[in-house]
Amino acid sequence: MDHGRHHNGKRKPVKADRRHVIVGAAALAASGCVDGRGGSDTAPRIRWLARRERALQIYTNTSLMGPVLAAFRRLYPEIVVRLEDMNSTRMAEQVEALANAGEEGPDIVWSTAMDVQVKLINDGYAQAYRSPHRLAMPDGSVWRDQGFGVTAEPIVFAYNRRLVPQEAVPASHSDLLQLLEARRDVFDRRVTLYDAERSGVAMMQLSADTQIYPDAWRLMDALGATRPRVDTSGQRMMGQIADGRMVFAYNMNQSYGDSWAARIPDIGLVTPRDYHLSVSRVAFIPRNAAHPNAARLFLDYLLSRAGQNVIAGLGIRPVRDDVQGARRPAAPGVRPIRVGPALLANLDRERRDRLLLRWGRAMGDAPRAPVDFTAP
Repeated sequence: MDHGRHHNGKRKPVKADRRHVIVGAAALAASGCVDGRGGSDTAPRIRWLARRERALQIYTNTSLMGPVLAAFRRLYPEIVVRLEDMNSTRMAEQVEALANAGEEGPDIVWSTAMDVQVKLINDGYAQAYRSPHRLAMPDGSVWRDQGFGVTAEPIVFAYNRRLVPQEAVPASHSDLLQLLEARRDVFDRRVTLYDAERSGVAMMQLSADTQIYPDAWRLMDALGATRPRVDTSGQRMMGQIADGRMVFAYNMNQSYGDSWAARIPDIGLVTPRDYHLSVSRVAFIPRNAAHPNAARLFLDYLLSRAGQNVIAGLGIRPVRDDVQGARRPAAPGVRPIRVGPALLANLDRERRDRLLLRWGRAMGDAPRAPVDFTAP
């Protein structure tokens, strides 16, 4: 049975965890239509067709959309934009269900769960688009002209400056391992980390850590020995670092941590000097996009200097190296998670089960926070 339809055969609107509708102004007269001067460099015919489509539907779980969409609307106010905000698992289910039923789907799917995005692309749910910004994109940020990494965000440690002594602030993964083993008094029951069993992003990071760091499982055992609180909500985790219930958070997105540190001086962030992961928010155009030209126009805007500068203005490192927000050199030891088929290994059931079984043993009976269904 197709649960996406009413009894009369008409398609129901997709229900998301949070819904925001952003509506543009009335259509512009032909003489006033926006051209490529906004920075997207999209082909004139695609721009013309996008204006005729007059609509754009986006599935996302990123927190970037407000300012980015506001900037896009200023350029193309005749396009009505609908935003569906949901977690990556629900997003994938909706994309697959609509395409498999032969129905029109969303126009852009943009998610922090890189491996889930790559699987959808690999399984044939995306269409190719040769963006005019393709040559400006770094290696590993575009796959098959279908998946586009839009950001390059470091993964860091977060801690409470007031409660963690300076000598107990780890500068690297190896420092953290030694401190967890030697200073149990500081960290006992006061560490928080993402739940790899219930968070796709955490599972992806766990997989990368175990491939890069030879002592990764020893580190997981040491984290588990502190009786940590495992969570799916970055907001809860950072909130507990801020109020002192927790003193340390492992593997936090730097841009998100920065947004807290800017408001709360007690929060400190560490970019590990031995290595740090760099993750991206991956966007693609579904093969059954209802408004494919509006999708191409928006994707070009995301990848353009103008769009990348808006992202940089939010304190988030853009993927392109030739925009203002990326001119500050990346911290040493960056290990980008590339957009591509290597991510499919994270979703291999046998490998996933093996990783999660080992991770579960490391965490023991660590308390688990309630599931946040909006978490990536």
